[in-house]
Amino acid sequence: MPLLLLILAGLLLAPGLAAATQPATATPTPALPTLPTPDSLGIGEITFNSNRTYAFPVAAAPTLYTWTRYHWDGTNAVDIEARFGLDYDEFLAVTSAPLVAMTSGTVFAYDGEAGGTGCILQGDDGLDYYYGHMSARWVADGARVYAGQPIGAMGNTGQAAQFIEPHLHFAIGPRGSLLQNVEPPAVNAAEWLFLTFGLDWDERTPPDVPPSLPSGWPVREPGIEIVTTFADSTESLPQPAITLGLDDTALAALTPDNALDVYATLDGEINVMRWTAVYGTRIQIANRASQATVVISGVNEWLVQDSDEVHKGDLIARWNPHLSPDLHYMIFQDSVIIDPTPLLGPSPGEGQ
Repeated sequence: MPLLLLILAGLLLAPGLAAATQPATATPTPALPTLPTPDSLGIGEITFNSNRTYAFPVAAAPTLYTWTRYHWDGTNAVDIEARFGLDYDEFLAVTSAPLVAMTSGTVFAYDGEAGGTGCILQGDDGLDYYYGHMSARWVADGARVYAGQPIGAMGNTGQAAQFIEPHLHFAIGPRGSLLQNVEPPAVNAAEWLFLTFGLDWDERTPPDVPPSLPSGWPVREPGIEIVTTFADSTESLPQPAITLGLDDTALAALTPDNALDVYATLDGEINVMRWTAVYGTRIQIANRASQATVVISGVNEWLVQDSDEVHKGDLIARWNPHLSPDLHYMIFQDSVIIDPTPLLGPSPGEGQ
């Protein structure tokens, strides 16, 4: 997950597990849900190593997921997230899959503002395994588990993760090292997954994009207008943004099955957040050199993928105002959300 994704919540997470609670004392283990029979997609499938002492932490075919060698903050954690090429129903299944114990050991609840619902598995091998952003935790504090045992479900809990795709934040470190940010994860999780299961990471090289600042309208259709101002959005939206929409005349002239083109307003690197619960599908363009980021939320079709390089005026998505009346437009400058209005310029069709 690229660094600037976490800016979407107006904060940066510290390496490791910020503001989490200490493992609680042991309590009886509740009844565990049973894993579904593996379906045609691979949900419910458990991948073990050769001697079945370790299990891939998601009960689903690993080919359904992607992760990079390093976390967005440069540390050794990984974000295990749905690969591209899934339809909506497949995406929902993949991003709510059961999570299983990596190895035998003891599980403790480990919740926090940043990581949301989570747990630490203190493995019998002497390592700690952290699972973050879980939608549910199925084991009690202090429960003994075995490799491949269901312990919860993938989700997007936590202050930052609620605005992006559900995924598993997974970190590995020596005993006690992951507690309260004692130190960043000492074990590279991507390399561990490769050595244990032969599963390779997705090698992404960020594009080297020259400095650029946002300008222009993401939609160039005459009749596009600001429906909610930046000032008003502070009361109506979880994050400040302007809301764009078509005026009544332009909307009436647009057939229900006709989508409008959405264009890049910044030179930078793409990150797509599909079907988020709060904003729908979001497209982020980040320019690392100028520390500028634009986020366009509410599109119905994306034409780009993570790590793509785009430039101002490139076609990146399509938006159907009949299906999604509001298009949210945000700009971050130096990690601070600013009012995009002065950077839009003349309205499309103005003066014609």
